[in-house]
Amino acid sequence: MESVERRYEIADIPFALKTKYEYTHRLCAEYATEKQPFFFIETGEEEILREAEASETPFPPPYLESLAVYRALCNRILNDYGGFLFHASAVAVDGRAYLFAAPSGTGKSTHTRLWREVFGERAVMINDDKPVVRRVGGKFYVYGTPWNGKHRLSTNGRAEIAAICELTRGEKNEIARVSAAEGLRVLMNQSRRGESGESMMKLLDLFDELARAVPFYRLKCNMEREAALVAYEKMKKGEENEG
Repeated sequence: MESVERRYEIADIPFALKTKYEYTHRLCAEYATEKQPFFFIETGEEEILREAEASETPFPPPYLESLAVYRALCNRILNDYGGFLFHASAVAVDGRAYLFAAPSGTGKSTHTRLWREVFGERAVMINDDKPVVRRVGGKFYVYGTPWNGKHRLSTNGRAEIAAICELTRGEKNEIARVSAAEGLRVLMNQSRRGESGESMMKLLDLFDELARAVPFYRLKCNMEREAALVAYEKMKKGEENEG
């Protein structure tokens, strides 16, 4: 099988990608670019085997190769471009992004669906599962990626982060701001770690800057539309007060 090489741009970072299988290129199709690449990623049997050994599920080789690409890209973004992969559902309203983090199965996708129902065209889904958070020009932005969860919800774009919220289930809808220390805990629990001591130090420095620059909240919510309104009004009011 002949290898496939194409160019993509994710998180404002153009790169060239060469793979054994076509699957990852179909996955990244909306991120295609003609820009000069900053770096080159190539995968093959060795990378696929490494992902197979690390996985508890016997995925087919094309999918395993996409995981290898994902791993390599995350490492480059962290080590060289001031960004990291955050396990969260990110929605923007009026151009400002709100990120909801929680363990899988808690209801992040359901909650951001409520935001889209409530705010209509004002709401844009940045990424429903694995966005990139990146510091650019002293500000933090969230970017869409092709790795966007089972519902395949993402946008090839970015939005400045207004707030980050830890999502928990509750009978009533209640939201409160939490400390930077609590924010750091959320970031540590829901982010892809660096694979070396040096990259972990870079990640921790980013976490510290993000926790100082962006407010963190904790939301207890049910599955009613009111949950989106309660969350937005509190976080929007906090943003206006700080501004």
